[in-house]
Amino acid sequence: MGEMVKMKDHTRDSRHSLFGTSIINWIRLLIDHGGVDWAFLPRALFITFSTIVILPAQLLFKLIYGPRIAKTRIVHPPIFIIGHWRGGTTFLHELISQDPQLTHISLWHTLVPHSFLVLDDSRKLLAQFLPTTRPMDAMEVDIDGPYEEEAGLAALGRLSFFHCFIFPRDAERQYRQSVLFEGVNAKEIASWKKNYLQFLKAVTFASGGMQLILKNPANTARVKTLLELFPEARFIYIYRNPYKVYVSTKRMRMRVLDQFALQHTTAEEVEQHVIDDYVSLMKAYFEQKDQIPDGQLIEICYEDLVANPMNQIRQIYEKLGLPGLDAAEPAMQHHIDQQTDYKKNVYKLDEEIIRRVDEHWDFAIKRWGYKPPR
Repeated sequence: MGEMVKMKDHTRDSRHSLFGTSIINWIRLLIDHGGVDWAFLPRALFITFSTIVILPAQLLFKLIYGPRIAKTRIVHPPIFIIGHWRGGTTFLHELISQDPQLTHISLWHTLVPHSFLVLDDSRKLLAQFLPTTRPMDAMEVDIDGPYEEEAGLAALGRLSFFHCFIFPRDAERQYRQSVLFEGVNAKEIASWKKNYLQFLKAVTFASGGMQLILKNPANTARVKTLLELFPEARFIYIYRNPYKVYVSTKRMRMRVLDQFALQHTTAEEVEQHVIDDYVSLMKAYFEQKDQIPDGQLIEICYEDLVANPMNQIRQIYEKLGLPGLDAAEPAMQHHIDQQTDYKKNVYKLDEEIIRRVDEHWDFAIKRWGYKPPR
């Protein structure tokens, strides 16, 4: 067995992505994933305490807003940004979210998906307890900024990629079930669809019916299921140099584990998950993408987006038939200008990394014609 991943002092931890989950879901997760390792008990106790404290708000949310959310119709087909983790989805999501015609799922929504409308007056107070930057890339944390809805799904039900970080000992099974829908029955998939649809309806209701722009790498392998929910959905698939994705994803997973894990894991296991998950995610997308109707999918290159953001945005809006770019462009350009001082991660690629990527991800490298960065 490899050396355990070193985690920070868990007794000092007072933040977790399961902060807003229900006590029923919390108990189910503990049973399903084999419990918590002793070293992470303070973290688990914090989650337990938070589920009890937040229960009244969850009940009020269901009582006051449940019927209205259930009647909410998602009139405008959602726009899904997909692609592998660390492939540029966040930058693209934040850029398109500057369009005032669109609404997004925020970090606030994902923290308390059962109760965000009831607790809205507490949003600014709770924001003070959040980290100032994201663990994976040091980008500034904004409680109202666009965020990955998969984090909200982790609090809503059993199937979520985020559970791979929380229960890493069970990461392989959880990934195959929650992302690829392998080894789950029709009832479980129907439950996932229900949770997802209710979450999107709740955010749509809160926005007054605006069109959703969503970013979720796990959805890259769920194209078929998403089309069953939203036949007219639009998809933006973004890809990036696999060599950089490898290094960045490994770093991201280690940092997120440090913040959220309730079980021990090894660096070797993390690295193997990075390799295997990329293969299954990309192949699932390549197999399903032909099911997307003409005019509802555009594929873009991360390097092209960084080189000329607005040119890529114009192509996206034109290909997907999205209106209103002229009105949105000033805000988007302002956002781009603000990123000029952001320091990107520096990647060190030795020959062993290049060999591993070539060995396992050659199908993607050849597809896009990438070479190892020098």
